[in-house]
Amino acid sequence: MNTDGHRCGIERARALLLVALAGLALPACAGGYDTQTALRNAVDEFHDGFRWDAMGSMLPHIRPEDQDAFAAEHQASMEGVQIADYEVDRLVIADGNEEADVWVSFSWFRETEMVVHEVTVREHWVADGSRWNRVEVAVERGELP
Repeated sequence: MNTDGHRCGIERARALLLVALAGLALPACAGGYDTQTALRNAVDEFHDGFRWDAMGSMLPHIRPEDQDAFAAEHQASMEGVQIADYEVDRLVIADGNEEADVWVSFSWFRETEMVVHEVTVREHWVADGSRWNRVEVAVERGELP
């Protein structure tokens, strides 16, 4: 018996099986990437950037025409402020999947005071093609820095 030929046949069969399984798994993954997932990813990317003061993570979720004003306002209001943590409390996507309201709670403090403040905001997000943009924010509880 030719063991090299037998081994190659088994490896070939194993490779074909893996390709077939991957082909079955990919559509399942793609089907799971829905509007809510895309919105949640955008919200998390924005707020991770907010928490770590990473403008490069926030600006892609601000409409291009509003980015300069957002960056200037953010820089002025966040001077000496640290975000301790944030949590997305709720996502409500409107019919049509093009607008959503997102409630986010976060804690912040000024480095000079070391007093932790809690705030909950409602953000309005709008889909622009495959991208979600935060277009409005309103304080529901607490105060912004």
